[in-house]
Amino acid sequence: MVVDPTLSEKEALAAPYLTSKSAMNRGTTIHSIIETYKHTKKYLKNITEDFKPYAQAFYTWVEDNDVEIVGNEKTVISKKYGFAGTLDLLIKFKKKGRLLIADVKTGKDIYDEAFLQLSAYKHGLLETEEIDAGIGVILLSTGTDGKSTGKYKFQEGEDCFDEFLAARKLWIWKNQGLIASIKKHLALKKKVAPKPGIKIESSEQEQVEIAEGGD
Repeated sequence: MVVDPTLSEKEALAAPYLTSKSAMNRGTTIHSIIETYKHTKKYLKNITEDFKPYAQAFYTWVEDNDVEIVGNEKTVISKKYGFAGTLDLLIKFKKKGRLLIADVKTGKDIYDEAFLQLSAYKHGLLETEEIDAGIGVILLSTGTDGKSTGKYKFQEGEDCFDEFLAARKLWIWKNQGLIASIKKHLALKKKVAPKPGIKIESSEQEQVEIAEGGD
């Protein structure tokens, strides 16, 4: 569907990429708002008008659910199953002390696919830190005009880890060429001698091993 028939061909072709970049910037800003709240427990006031409704929706969610942010942007690794990722939030419901891994999203609705990723984080956290947490999505709602409504939707979900593992296996099968290219790139890097006093990090190698399910 053509939203704006006045766009030139060049502008129309570029539109999806501009939208993607805008969504990326929105996500980065919202995560910064959340991180600031975690450290200060204060509501930011000097937020641009475009993001104030998103911030207010998040603050309202915190108040309505009486939660404490235990961690954010936390890296989770499972060597047993071979995956890694970064969860948005680990929160605790103050009254019951129950822990929950939460993914913060913007958009019009919550989709089932979100719980595949959250299930992976759940099992990775259980494996590495013996933390057993629930999973849920915090949606900071966006209207049909592409702007925040200032409202939120919160939904907890069931563990669907078996489905995540099946999806991961399919991804590896579909991306064998990409994995081979990365392994080749890492092999070439290993041949380069490190400079004195500089330690070569193994994160990239570990990521490939994680993607393939190696030790």
